[in-house]
Amino acid sequence: AILCPAGISHSSGRPAPPERPPAAHGCIGPRASGAMDFDNESLLRCFLSEEEATAIADWCKEQDRARSDFFEHRLEEADKFREEGNAFFKSEDYESARHRYMAAIYQLDFDIGQQWNMMDNHQLDLNTRKLKVVSNVCAAYLKAGDWVNAKKSADIGLRHMQKAELKDAEAEAKFLYRKGYANLQRGFTEDAYEALKKADTVKPGDRQVRQALKEASEGQKRDKQQAKAVWRDKLLTAEEKACQGPWWQPAVLLARLKYQARLHCCRRKGKFA
Repeated sequence: AILCPAGISHSSGRPAPPERPPAAHGCIGPRASGAMDFDNESLLRCFLSEEEATAIADWCKEQDRARSDFFEHRLEEADKFREEGNAFFKSEDYESARHRYMAAIYQLDFDIGQQWNMMDNHQLDLNTRKLKVVSNVCAAYLKAGDWVNAKKSADIGLRHMQKAELKDAEAEAKFLYRKGYANLQRGFTEDAYEALKKADTVKPGDRQVRQALKEASEGQKRDKQQAKAVWRDKLLTAEEKACQGPWWQPAVLLARLKYQARLHCCRRKGKFA
């Protein structure tokens, strides 16, 4: 394999064309139509701060597993990190699992110039691996009960599928389910219902999706009833509010008697319509 100027190996034996000037921040050249255009060029930076991402890179170097200059080697190292993460996941050590998954993403992070020079099969290999490890990250956050980051990871996965033009109904349904479930646990029943409804459309009949969708629907009804109660209370007069409560309480009983007496008086005077 020959090292190309952008840092990607090509197995054809021919050097790659010169690297093009960097594109605008968050954008890609037309050749790499499957690459992402998130707010950050780096997929790792979609999850981590700059300081955290640097710490992952430093850790890889300390483990003698720094990023290779060869495309195939980086994919192989990413696969190894992901497998290690899966082992931690099975042992319910979700923090260590996420750390390995982030290391895998670090290996899969190629800059704009590098992605420009990729052949279609290389881009597909890269995007498919990114999809798998983002799904792993999302699952780890979900299992740990970190609903905010689980929802964020699901959004990143869905966005990646859209921009990379990856067609995978099972993966899409998983991201939608996890997004909906995370929102449900946070109390955002309307957003949860929307995501879960889409998941049920993408993959009809899934038991987990149907159960969560039912919970979200019931949650929406409760939220609407509570909202109505709040607005109803706001529209009540101080006298009407005093009448609320169990009838046997002396204060409530007295308030109701006064209210009824006033209504009776108003009717007699013709002031009550």
